[in-house]
Amino acid sequence: MPRKRMAQKEKRKRGRPPKNKKLSEAKKEVLPELQTELITEATVKRDAPDASYFVLCNGKPVKNIKELADVMEELEEEVFNHHVTPDKNDFATWIKDIFKDVELAEKLAGVKDKKHMQLVLYKHITHKLW
Repeated sequence: MPRKRMAQKEKRKRGRPPKNKKLSEAKKEVLPELQTELITEATVKRDAPDASYFVLCNGKPVKNIKELADVMEELEEEVFNHHVTPDKNDFATWIKDIFKDVELAEKLAGVKDKKHMQLVLYKHITHKLW
């Protein structure tokens, strides 16, 4: 092998980190934390399955978390009060059951005002996307 090629090959070898089994095991331990963050970001962007859309009492379907936040702007007070009472919060239950976003569901569970719910939803969305 010519001298120049050998030198290039040596440089490539030096640039690579050594193979270490302990390092790959450490990645496996950290990976679930990273997966949780990715799952949460994905829930903000993805639609629920067709059969799991949230259908408001006025018949309008809601497909995802962002759409729910957008709907809050024009949602009538009677419709909101039908889904959010002192005993239940259908929006929080839907987010927990369908999107598995327990953090957001817990934040929404205590919210009893339409504007406040919209604010919590938008804050959550921007936090997960940035």
